[in-house]
Amino acid sequence: DNPWDNLLTGVVAGFSLTACEDFLDKPTIDNYNADNYYSSDTECLSGTSYLYSSPWSDFTRPFIKVGEILSGNYYPGTSPYLDFSVNGSNEDIGSLSNSLWSVVAHCNTVYNYIKASSGPSEAGKGQTMGECLTWKAIDYFFLVRTVGDIPIIHDNSAELESGTYNTAVKVKKADVYEYIIMTLEKAIEILPETPLQSGRIDKAAAEGMLAKVYLTRAGVGGSINTEDLDNAVKYARKCLAHSNHVLMERFPDIFRLANNINPETLIAW
Repeated sequence: DNPWDNLLTGVVAGFSLTACEDFLDKPTIDNYNADNYYSSDTECLSGTSYLYSSPWSDFTRPFIKVGEILSGNYYPGTSPYLDFSVNGSNEDIGSLSNSLWSVVAHCNTVYNYIKASSGPSEAGKGQTMGECLTWKAIDYFFLVRTVGDIPIIHDNSAELESGTYNTAVKVKKADVYEYIIMTLEKAIEILPETPLQSGRIDKAAAEGMLAKVYLTRAGVGGSINTEDLDNAVKYARKCLAHSNHVLMERFPDIFRLANNINPETLIAW
């Protein structure tokens, strides 16, 4: 065989493979991905709507179950909740905890994508980033009341990039409450008084949530903190002042499926 023929064949084959690679290696243009989404108000609203539901699913089931047993509304026969022998290995507590940490990750991730996008309007970004912050604050509010001292994961991507995700340490409850308050204050700063879509979190909703956080924290230390009580009143009044929400005419109507989104609701899964 002529070695030049073999060399030529190899070169031609190499060019062919390279050409095929270039031809086949194309970015996805017929489906959404993280890089090409969140480019408009509509996409941001769509991209945050799931935060009202699916990430919470493994939390809401044990949350309802545990609460009903402890309150005496549900009697399962035998349960560690009946004799107060619950520990960290309990399946319901594990499911509840895993779901809450998942919500933190979802909120952090979506928030960062929207923040980095230049496509949406300031109103669209304020609405949806405010929703992420409010849900994260609510999530930590559940965590600190359920578990106590916990780590604070401010940015999941930063934790992954730095390799520190396995070395997170717990912080005191007082610091967790402070983080919740700071998160809600930022949400209140950017959320609109009138939401871009019906049923969405707005400024009044976040203010109402912050009033509840202050009211709860007022008694956490074992004695009443009057400054926290004053702040609870302050933000409750702000909630009323900024609110477009009104009570339903008939209380039972709140529980009808047709009224899943209604003018009375501030925040709801």
